[in-house]
Amino acid sequence: MKTAVVTGANQGLGSGFVEYLLGQGWKVYATTRVHTKDLISHENLTWVELELSNDESISNAFETISRDVDSIDLLINNAGINKDTATQNHKEKVSTLGSLDRELLLSMFNINSVAPLLVLQKFLPLLQGQPSFVINISSCRASYHDEFENEFGNYGYRASKIALNMFTFCSVKDLPENIKTFAVHPGSVRSMMNPTGANEPIERAEKIIQITESWKEEFNGTFLRYDGSLYPL
Repeated sequence: MKTAVVTGANQGLGSGFVEYLLGQGWKVYATTRVHTKDLISHENLTWVELELSNDESISNAFETISRDVDSIDLLINNAGINKDTATQNHKEKVSTLGSLDRELLLSMFNINSVAPLLVLQKFLPLLQGQPSFVINISSCRASYHDEFENEFGNYGYRASKIALNMFTFCSVKDLPENIKTFAVHPGSVRSMMNPTGANEPIERAEKIIQITESWKEEFNGTFLRYDGSLYPL
């Protein structure tokens, strides 16, 4: 049985990954900031608390999972924050030049860029699958060729996702041969961060997982669309 770790798994695209992987017979460790009673249950699903801004929490999540399994095949860095969730709906503080707030901008980099890299660092010993995959969920906002109209500068979100793409690229230099990685734009996915999204989370989760199933070595360290095509920077 293959094993996956999914961050931000309680909603949106993260929940889509959980649903799809369970349906394919995977064992899934699903992380969430707060463990609540309304989380779904399944015999192959384990919920793990994880606060991405806290190194001790990342270590605790790793210890919890590593006590249960010796190896994982897939790490999905899905959790993230956008201009609304990072600012309690005061998006101008990370999106408009005249209103920018240093601490809120840094918090976006902390969660969207630095945290996925540190999660990879911590979970590296478990990535023993042949191959293993690390998927970093990015956005079309991390490109000069944005697919959607954007009326705000959106400095924090765009720059933090660009940083995630670069961290993905750089990590190839340190990862062992068995670990493959890519950043991916999932398209317009319906979620709390994007309630008007056009696609169901499980639909896009399936598409993204299919990239690993038809893997090409030239994908390693790159930024892709959900359909496996290269996304222009």
